[in-house]
Order: sequence, then structure tokens, then C-alpha cells
Amino acid sequence: MVEAGDRLQASEKVWGAAVHALKVIADERGWPFRSHVDGVMIASWIAEQTGKPDISNLYGAVSDLHQNFYVDEHPIAVIRDRLRGAEQLLALLRDAHGTMPADLEMPTNANYRNRVAKYAQDDALKEAALGEQP
Repeated sequence: MVEAGDRLQASEKVWGAAVHALKVIADERGWPFRSHVDGVMIASWIAEQTGKPDISNLYGAVSDLHQNFYVDEHPIAVIRDRLRGAEQLLALLRDAHGTMPADLEMPTNANYRNRVAKYAQDDALKEAALGEQP
């Protein structure tokens, strides 16, 4: 898609590959990932835990492509550059996935923990509402 010059689809596909790789790591460790903000916090946590700050930096750059899908402001050269960054990010996430303990606790950021508590509350309310229906 990059070579064909399809900026919008290339932007979204590159972003999607990165976010799905991050979701695999989060899911296998039981870390909720329901929003863009969760992704930023999880990428930062992995960067901190692995001592590889490039994970957080590259995730931020690749995240910019998701917005580009909606606003179409980046020329193909920028998208191509972000694609190279996404390839680096995927390699770093693959390495992190293989080296971080499977039982590593979820991010300790208070904002993330508050979001997780809210998710649990929302899920409980949904379950209660479904249980009350005939």
C-alpha cells in the first residue's frame, strides 16, 4: 500500500500491526487494553521493564498514523518512515514478549490502574443488567 501510494490504508495497516502486537503481549499477561490511552501506557510500561525506551518512542510515532487515517495529512515519505519505525517496534516487542516474565504485573501507572478498575466496574454493571433480563 505504501508503494502504491495509498496513504490512508497504509497508515491504518501499519498502525494496526503495531497495536495488535502490543495487544498480544497485554492479553497474554491479563492486562486490559481497551483504548488508545491503554496502548500508550502499556508501551511505556514495557519500555520501562525492558530498559528499551525506543518501544515507547516508536509506538508514539506509529500511533500518529492512526490519526493520519482520518485527517490524511502525511505525505507518503512520512508514512514510509513510520513503516520502518513500525518494523523496529515489532522486533522490539517480539523480543520483549520472549524475555518479560509471563506473570509480570500490569502497569503501575495510577491512571492505568484507575482505568482498569473502571473497566471492571462497567463489566460488573453489564453482567448485572444482563442477569436481570427475562
